[in-house]
Amino acid sequence: MVPPRSLTRAASVALILGLVHQKRVLADVLSWAQSEPNVRVVVLDGSLARDDGSTDEWSDLDLQLYVTDPAPLLEQRSWYGQFGEVLVVEALENRGWFPTRLVYYVDGKIDFMIAPVAVLRDAQEYDRPMRVLIDKDGVSASIAGGPRTRVELPDADEYHVCVNDFYAAALMEAKMLVRDEPIKAKVRDFDLKARLFEMIVWDHAARYGEERDVRPRGAEFRRWVDGDTEARLRGCWSDTSTHAAATALGASIDLFDTSSTRLAHALGFEPFANDAVLREIGRILNARMDDPDS
Repeated sequence: MVPPRSLTRAASVALILGLVHQKRVLADVLSWAQSEPNVRVVVLDGSLARDDGSTDEWSDLDLQLYVTDPAPLLEQRSWYGQFGEVLVVEALENRGWFPTRLVYYVDGKIDFMIAPVAVLRDAQEYDRPMRVLIDKDGVSASIAGGPRTRVELPDADEYHVCVNDFYAAALMEAKMLVRDEPIKAKVRDFDLKARLFEMIVWDHAARYGEERDVRPRGAEFRRWVDGDTEARLRGCWSDTSTHAAATALGASIDLFDTSSTRLAHALGFEPFANDAVLREIGRILNARMDDPDS
């Protein structure tokens, strides 16, 4: 990988060393997997599987382990330490999929998805590129790597669910702000931002095509987002003071309104009539905006 020209020499060296470290850790994991009878198939996905130059020293190793018996790997933690100094571990049960263990190391992170190898009797199609790194029994023919992420544009119902969820979160955030409950306000702001990002992605895909390389959950956002959208997003975050948070809330609402209205026109939907909601948010916030110390 050739480092971007915008990187300083020190940053370029750090990037190269980081990628070398990732490859060394991956080699350690594969050596362990080869010698571990329980592990039958190892699949690499995520940014390293794409091999498109988008990885950096902060990229995770995303590995799928198909095993004879998942219980020992899910219930024991001692095996994590073979690949680095373990800091913390997140155990995700992933309802409807397979359990994942997110292992945070001093100098990196590995996401281990652990599934019974028996599931490979049926086709397993990934929604992103992947690479089979180990297949001890020749059972990986059922695994198919998908293309890069394709944005699915919403139907009218999905659009209106997103709009209603956004404005519901905005109303609740405004109430939390005037009650001087900044933590609760931030929780609602997280819900609001998730819907804002969803609408930005849809709007982007509607204008540029559903095959646009838009990564999930905001990954590599600056690679594809419009400059004016990015600039407006900078005003959508704040500290916990009432005035600053209310200003950021207003900026989020303005950007959502732009994106949602443009998307509705593009897809032939009826745009959401938000006048009454905006008046109510304004009424709520005005209850405290006359307090200069808030």
